[in-house]
Amino acid sequence: MDHSHMGHGDMDMGDGDSPMCSMNMLFTWDTQNLCIIFRSWRVTSTFTLVLSILGVMALTAGYEAIREASRQYEERHATALESTPRSTAQAEEKKGKVIKAAFYAVQVFYSFFIM
Repeated sequence: MDHSHMGHGDMDMGDGDSPMCSMNMLFTWDTQNLCIIFRSWRVTSTFTLVLSILGVMALTAGYEAIREASRQYEERHATALESTPRSTAQAEEKKGKVIKAAFYAVQVFYSFFIM
């Protein structure tokens, strides 16, 4: 089966005017057109590499902050449910599940973003 007519040959991430963007899945000290997450986040020198490392560290710290906030919310929510009258507990439990789902969605987004 010949698929040469489908035009899949030019799969680089360059935009025509700039050199090809290298996206490496392994840690590297390369400062030649290394792209992180987006084509616009390009490492072109040692200085931009250091800034990028700091940026990734900030993203990771944000992820950990979201995880900690989620854990704290779960503890507070469990404590609040224990002291809630049975008549309103079901509504509070549903509200808690929605908020926990939102925390989970943010964590998954963050984790894929960092990966």
